[in-house]
Amino acid sequence: MPVVESCLIPAAFDRLAPAGDAAGPVLVSAEQVADLRLYLDRVPDPRARRGVRHSAGSLLALAAAAVLAGARSFVAIGEWIADVPQHILAALGARFDPRRQAYLAPDESTVRRLAQHVDGDLLDEAIGTWLIHTTQPAAPACEDTTADTAERGVLPMAIAVDGKSLRGTYPRTGGSGVQLLAAITHTTSTPNTEGIVLSQRAIRAGTSEVAWFAPALDQIDLTGLVITGDALHTTQDHAHYLHQRGAHYVFTVKESQHRLFEQLDALPWHTIPTHTSIDTSHGRTERRITQLTPLGHYLDYPTITFPHATHAFLVERYTTHHSTGNHSAYAALGITNLPTDLAHPTHIAAYLRNHWHIENRLHWIRDVTYGEDHSRVRTGTAPRAMASFRNLAISTLRHHGWTNIAKGLRHMARNPL
Repeated sequence: MPVVESCLIPAAFDRLAPAGDAAGPVLVSAEQVADLRLYLDRVPDPRARRGVRHSAGSLLALAAAAVLAGARSFVAIGEWIADVPQHILAALGARFDPRRQAYLAPDESTVRRLAQHVDGDLLDEAIGTWLIHTTQPAAPACEDTTADTAERGVLPMAIAVDGKSLRGTYPRTGGSGVQLLAAITHTTSTPNTEGIVLSQRAIRAGTSEVAWFAPALDQIDLTGLVITGDALHTTQDHAHYLHQRGAHYVFTVKESQHRLFEQLDALPWHTIPTHTSIDTSHGRTERRITQLTPLGHYLDYPTITFPHATHAFLVERYTTHHSTGNHSAYAALGITNLPTDLAHPTHIAAYLRNHWHIENRLHWIRDVTYGEDHSRVRTGTAPRAMASFRNLAISTLRHHGWTNIAKGLRHMARNPL
């Protein structure tokens, strides 16, 4: 991991400012257009033009920087903006008052009202596009670090797709709240590109995650990437969509998907070679047994009626907790369209294990570090906007080498300038 800067705030501002104006080393080229403000300026201002003193782009940039500095609420955002010096207000596009010869800090209420009415889809698109350009997930695939890499080729970068409910937005009397579907990178050894949120979409009331799977991935170049999802996303439409986009899928299958599950379960698993791995971290011993088999009529296997499928897999996991001595067992069937040169039991095991990075490297951090589920922000699009700023902050920290987000935020709180 690269050495972490003594203070991340200036580095973050370098990335928020135009690439050519960065005082330090340019982390991304001018061709990558790494000025977040240019993207935020494209988000339409929902306010009436009369009386507007601060541009929408500058307000969004200030709010994003405040969350990057650890702000967890609009009050905290307002306090951070009120305390920053003039050169930071200038860097983030604050309004300049020629009479006072000073950049003016907007009030907390001004930022909050904009967040309540901003178009969430366009805000997420602006942030996601900037992160895509700075992350480049479609760059050369990362190399597998296992011993027999030469035999099994490279391990392509993967993107996990999963949803999250913002508990604080659900009324105590019942009713719907805000649900968001995010796409995050995983399974890559390329420095500082794992755990980056590339896209987010709101799950509209009366719909499910399935309906927003494709919209969440539309703006990402999926060529050569692997998409992982839980059994909810194991649908024929998703398989067709990913195949058309040049992507691979690794999906699990549950018993509720009766026909496909029965077809996979009928495969002669007792004759298929096994691959075993043992992990003793996190206070437990975990033994994984992975089986992978190609599909095709030439094998005289039962026909698998799932689009573009090339391999089926079975993963068994046996866990012993050191502190309690308790044992648990888990088994999962699944299907993939990975080509033969990329399909290997260790690859499948890695994708399935790392898919849950979206839970512990995004959802958990937003809940625990940022207190998202305890937030009472619920008016308009404000909850989603705050989630978008948190995604941006987490991704920016990771892009600068921070693996412990809470530690990064504490560092930034101690070193505001």
